[in-house]
Amino acid sequence: MQLAVGLIVFLAIMCLSLGIFQALDKRSDIQDRLEMYVNEDKHRTRERQRVTLVGIFKKISSIFAARTFTERIQLELLQAGIPLKGEEFVTVWLLAGLGGPIITWFLSYNAALTVLVILICSAGPRFYVRHKKNDKLKKLNQQLSDALVIMANGMRAGFGFQQAMDTVTKELPPPIANEFAWTLREIQLGSSTEEALQNMSERVKSDDLDMIVTAVLIQRQVGGNLAQILDNISRTIRDRTRIKGEIKTLTAQGRLSGLIIGLLPVALLFILLIINPDYMNSLLQEDYGFILLGAAALSELLGLMIINKIVDIDV
Repeated sequence: MQLAVGLIVFLAIMCLSLGIFQALDKRSDIQDRLEMYVNEDKHRTRERQRVTLVGIFKKISSIFAARTFTERIQLELLQAGIPLKGEEFVTVWLLAGLGGPIITWFLSYNAALTVLVILICSAGPRFYVRHKKNDKLKKLNQQLSDALVIMANGMRAGFGFQQAMDTVTKELPPPIANEFAWTLREIQLGSSTEEALQNMSERVKSDDLDMIVTAVLIQRQVGGNLAQILDNISRTIRDRTRIKGEIKTLTAQGRLSGLIIGLLPVALLFILLIINPDYMNSLLQEDYGFILLGAAALSELLGLMIINKIVDIDV
């Protein structure tokens, strides 16, 4: 029963938000009528979508389109390899931030647990995007050495630079194949090779790729044996990857300790709020309790920063 009430309240809030967005929409009834006569099929499709959840989702998403923060999120989603538009991600983020706490409140009537769910639903999507972006960057850096070897061998066999890049898209799996294919499409659509390579460097944000792009741009200006240059860079990247792997192995214990120390108090607080909420009342209903919780959170963040600074070694 409580779950049903929570869902009803959540749907009511979502419909109210949709009504407010509809009222703020700048489109007029005259424009809708003109569009109906100009493009009747499109209007019918649009009318059908209005009565579906997908149509509601797209309608809400359109509110956040062409915004500055949406464009920044779109770039991060592109770097993370997540097939969503910026406005769609913002909509999912908003619905999760509203729906999760509402359902939690009507299931437990626990204010502290609801606040914790709000924090998780608010920060969770951003952490997920950051994790996916770092994971994609790690995979791409691991593929760079093989890509350079393929390009160097292809150029020795008589291929041009673009043909060598096309060979990489066919021989290697994503994400590097997708990035090289994107760059080739930009070149085919009229961008210069230098501009397309710089766009790839800005899009990926990889130090190793920046080094490759810089070397290629210099070679195109002053000349030289590009195949030999790519071989040298490939060996450098391979050595850096090996050293990074050794450092990661040596610092694994410290990173694991930091992760456990950081998550254990939060997990324990979450479990106690579910199992025995009354046990936490002394911390959540007294001023001293809030002061202690704030001091604990500050200490946690400070400890995580110190541990991360110790184990983060630049190569």
